[in-house]
Amino acid sequence: MPLNPDRVYMLAADHRWQWEEFCDARSLPRERILDVKRLAYEAFLRARQRSSAVRDFGALLVDAQYSAAVIAEALQDGITVGTPAERAGAIPLAWATDPFSAALTGAFVKVLARYRTDDDPGVLAEQWAKLDALQAWCRGARKPLVLEVLVARKQEPEDTFESSGRPAMLAAFIADAYRRGLAPAFWKIEGTLSAEGARTIDTAIAADPGGRQIILGKAAELSTIDRWFAACAASATASGFAIGRSVFWEPSAAYLTGEKTADQAAAVICDNYLRLVEAWDGRKSEV
Repeated sequence: MPLNPDRVYMLAADHRWQWEEFCDARSLPRERILDVKRLAYEAFLRARQRSSAVRDFGALLVDAQYSAAVIAEALQDGITVGTPAERAGAIPLAWATDPFSAALTGAFVKVLARYRTDDDPGVLAEQWAKLDALQAWCRGARKPLVLEVLVARKQEPEDTFESSGRPAMLAAFIADAYRRGLAPAFWKIEGTLSAEGARTIDTAIAADPGGRQIILGKAAELSTIDRWFAACAASATASGFAIGRSVFWEPSAAYLTGEKTADQAAAVICDNYLRLVEAWDGRKSEV
């Protein structure tokens, strides 16, 4: 199934280096990462059984490195599943495989780009070229591109940066991308508590009539994510979310360390995910 442009509830479980660090720190074999990917998938399947909204608009993002079997099963079952193009944790942007197309077996493609307006121009130029190449491949393969943009805070005061600094930098990146002809199907965007900041991002994305955004999680508390949803509720381009660690990290970690069974952990992940689906629907219905 393709991503719906107007509503997306994405369980983003493509984390790799984070789980590698977790396992290494506890002397757990990295093969256990396959288990947490399977756990996320099982929780997603449970959510589909419980929610017609997830059946209609749910999506799963997992990596080919640790989730190849999950991807194959999901595609066979008609589930909307996508894969990341970038090598995990690589700065600057680098591909998970060379050529990058070898890892893009899902129905859509996600890529993570880092940006600040004060970044080195040469590094930015190289990243733009890679993103252009990925978009060209996605268009040829008829796979929607989801472009995640992370903007790091440096010396700026946190409150000001979160409310206006980061939204302004995101808007600048989006405007530059559109000028280059880079127009992903979805922007995967860091949330803001500021309605003004959300309007800044919405206006930038809306410069492309087909532009859409989905909110990422940053491992935030679910209550904080509720407030991000509220801030962007009036945004015409806001279509949903792509959230992972906030939903699955704690129960998955408890499963790996033996504090929870797989069944217990999957139940918690499913409940957390459905809570966000309900929160998104509730915020949007108030507008």
